[in-house]
Amino acid sequence: MAVGLELVLGIIGIFGVGNIYAGKTAQGVVIMVSFWVLFWVNFCLISIGVGLFTMPLTWIAYLILGPVLAGRAVEEYNARGW
Repeated sequence: MAVGLELVLGIIGIFGVGNIYAGKTAQGVVIMVSFWVLFWVNFCLISIGVGLFTMPLTWIAYLILGPVLAGRAVEEYNARGW
């Protein structure tokens, strides 16, 4: 479920929810805030053309990183036996 949340919501740019769902609240908030900070930096860089390349790369990186971290958080949670 956590990985699914990361993937589905990540497609529209809302990252970190799966990590929050998996119990890693701070990690999820950091992912969410850092994505939006980088989004606006890339948005500003579009004016000089660099953002056209870095914005999709940032989105793809977070689309891969978010579900991987959410999956690890779920594995940690399950290993604890709760």
